[in-house]
Amino acid sequence: MRYVVRGTWCVVVLGTWCVCAPVRLCAQQPSPLQRAFDLERRGSYPLAADAYRVVLRTDPADQSALLGLERSLSAVDRVAEMAPEVRAGLVAHPSPALYGLALRVWAAAGQVDSMRATAERWAAGESDKIVPYRDWGDLLLQRRDLAGARRAYTLGRAASGKPEALSAELAQVAQLSGDFSGSAREWLLAQKVSPGYRGAAVSALVQTPERQREEVLKILAPESGGDGTFLAAVLLAQWGDPLRGAEALRRAVAAATDGRAGLALVAGFVEQVRALGTRDARRALGQSLELLADRQAAGPGARTRLEAARAFADGGDPASARRMLALIAADRTASGDLAVQAVRTLLEVQIAGGELEDAESTLTSRGDLLSIDDRGLLRRRLALAWMRKGELGRADRLAAVDSSVDGAALMGRLALLRGDLKGAKLLFQQAGPYAGTRAEATARTALLALIQPIEADSLPALGAALLALEQGDTVAAVAGLDRAALGLPPKAGGAHVGLLAAELEWARGGVVDAERRFKVVAATTVPATAPAAELGLARLLVSLHRGPEAIAQLEHLILTYPRSALVPEARHLLDEVRGAVPAT
Repeated sequence: MRYVVRGTWCVVVLGTWCVCAPVRLCAQQPSPLQRAFDLERRGSYPLAADAYRVVLRTDPADQSALLGLERSLSAVDRVAEMAPEVRAGLVAHPSPALYGLALRVWAAAGQVDSMRATAERWAAGESDKIVPYRDWGDLLLQRRDLAGARRAYTLGRAASGKPEALSAELAQVAQLSGDFSGSAREWLLAQKVSPGYRGAAVSALVQTPERQREEVLKILAPESGGDGTFLAAVLLAQWGDPLRGAEALRRAVAAATDGRAGLALVAGFVEQVRALGTRDARRALGQSLELLADRQAAGPGARTRLEAARAFADGGDPASARRMLALIAADRTASGDLAVQAVRTLLEVQIAGGELEDAESTLTSRGDLLSIDDRGLLRRRLALAWMRKGELGRADRLAAVDSSVDGAALMGRLALLRGDLKGAKLLFQQAGPYAGTRAEATARTALLALIQPIEADSLPALGAALLALEQGDTVAAVAGLDRAALGLPPKAGGAHVGLLAAELEWARGGVVDAERRFKVVAATTVPATAPAAELGLARLLVSLHRGPEAIAQLEHLILTYPRSALVPEARHLLDEVRGAVPAT
């Protein structure tokens, strides 16, 4: 009995497992749509397309299957083959998604008439008529069918009843057709739809050929202060006339009834013109920032005026810069930090503009607002400005109170310009090799190398020549160096002074005299200067396309001065002249 029961239990269990197993296996089988998706994901696109078609036989309007079929056929460039499935889907259950798919399929198949019919049928059932025509036009535009795209967008505008509908799209079609005037008209309409189109309009219209620019500006009518003024102002700036653009913007803002709109226009122009680096662009930036400041609250307005002052100064308009700074000074709401920045900017403007008396007065009366470092830096800049005007005494008085290493370097330059070689050497050594910027340190090292071999404690003729060089008078500097070199033995500074004169003569274009001078210095055979003179002569010969002479000169340098630090440079130049390496 026990065996029978156990056997019966085993039969029951086995029977239950046999019944349930098919159920579990069926549950694990993927759906037809999932199978199609898995095939697509694995890259088996033809098999995936067949699997999606299996789904569509049951439900012709299944959007997931239709879109999956489109993806699979797109991967093998066979989208046009799904036309039957699209037609069946539209008959079964038309929807915006299926209409959009149909337009893409008709476009791939080149069925232009079907595209129009589908777009019109789609639009008939939509409250927003624009979308069907936009999709239709976009597909034609992608295929560079400009006439077809224009027709689609124009029909969409008419169907919508809005004169500005699809203006951005029609602007693009006009531009691609070479009709920049028509593009400008459409961008004006697009601005009415959304101010966000302004950036796209600028990017498109800035490409206007020069012969069409005046016509585009007439359409935008910047002088009327209308909707196109901002576009015209930015385009003028991009086309090289930022001041005219800033003036057009000023008139537009003055005529604007909506203050916020005017503020947005100015802010947009500021961002556009800020990236331009020309002198006129900086002045235009200053003018637009002034417009912006006039329409801002006191605190932000003061900061904007400070930026305007800097832009005016960089643009060579110190009077406007001072006017901005005066407004900041009169603003009792301006923060202390802003007042400090205004004083610093005023000093920079005055020094750059050559108003050195005023700058010295400002430094005396308001310099205590500045930090010690800023005050020292501006004092040194002012001293340098006096130095370049030849007012060495005034420069001395400003530099004498500066105990920093930068101050010592400046005092050394002033001593040298007076011809005090002994004092200049001591001060340069005190300043060390790192005072000032890298360029200043390099120049100071070169000056020290120039005067180090000279045995005399004083040489006024050399100081006068270097002062002329500081003032930009190269002719006087070369003549002064010639006078300074008289009586100086080559090894005791004469060769160094002669080398500097040769380099200056070449820099100002006197190649014949420079060649003669380089040869004179090279002939001295002074180890510290002769290799440099020979290398300079070789470079000059290369610039005159006298390659064989340059090669002979470089070979002579390398053989005569094999331990010179200039030999690697000479070898590289020699390889360039011979064509062994590209010229740098």
